[in-house]
Amino acid sequence: MKILVTGGSGFIGSHIVDALIEKGHKVKIYDIDAPKYNQKCDYIKGDILDLNRLVQETKGYDAIYHLAAEADVNRFYKSPYYSNLITSCSTLNVLEAAKINKISRVLLASTEWVYGSPKSDKDEVITEVTPTTDNPDHLYTSSKIAAEMFCKNYKQLYGVNYTIMRFGIPFGERARPATVTPIFLSRILNGEEITIHGDGSQTRQFIYVKDLAKGCAACLNENAKNEIINLEGNEVISVLNIVRNLEKILNKKGVLKFIEDRAGQFKGRKISAEKAKRLLNWQPKYSYFEALKNYVNWFIKNKTR
Repeated sequence: MKILVTGGSGFIGSHIVDALIEKGHKVKIYDIDAPKYNQKCDYIKGDILDLNRLVQETKGYDAIYHLAAEADVNRFYKSPYYSNLITSCSTLNVLEAAKINKISRVLLASTEWVYGSPKSDKDEVITEVTPTTDNPDHLYTSSKIAAEMFCKNYKQLYGVNYTIMRFGIPFGERARPATVTPIFLSRILNGEEITIHGDGSQTRQFIYVKDLAKGCAACLNENAKNEIINLEGNEVISVLNIVRNLEKILNKKGVLKFIEDRAGQFKGRKISAEKAKRLLNWQPKYSYFEALKNYVNWFIKNKTR
């Protein structure tokens, strides 16, 4: 298949490009930033808000993976207008290009944040039929929900097929330095203080980026057409446990400082990826600890270059 990946130069996008190439697909990256990881594929420097360019570059393609978005929730908080443009409004551009060029499917990168924070301490398991939150904690969440709704609208109104891929919290090689795992890792290595918002009990279902990328590639399966698919890690990890696992791998203690929790902080849910296993025969290959060890080794090796 001929596949275009918006945001394909980024952290998750670059791994999805790797997974698609490995499957034998012809891939083109559409990104404002040039690829950094020597993938053997086409690249076009393009702004996701440039609809005319997007229409031109997607002619003759079979599918679009839409990864281009604001990935940093802190930047979203500081710059909500522009962040929403490149997150939800960009999805309209991708869907419109797919409609014009009769592309068979748009595969949207969404997030577990759309389920919202738990309303109680009840240990509820979330599946794809669980409604998205009607009281989002963050503008980022609202923007992702809007992007999902646009996909459903374009299917209903124009027949554009979609797959909505709801990600757990990805980590691993090539991660942005500003994300939680590399921040904690770097500070432990340097003997610097780690700031924990709240008591550190907020949880995430971290997903190793290489497992996530293979799950995204599996979503090309016809079984995923016009479906929502959770791509999640199997383990629920607290923020404090990230530190404890890194301490174990590095054999070095971290210096912790606990401060007031930040506004709009996602508290974490237990989210099932059983549907991906059932429909796509996909499940994470690596345990959290195994994947974290791989990432630590990569981080240290690349830090010294």
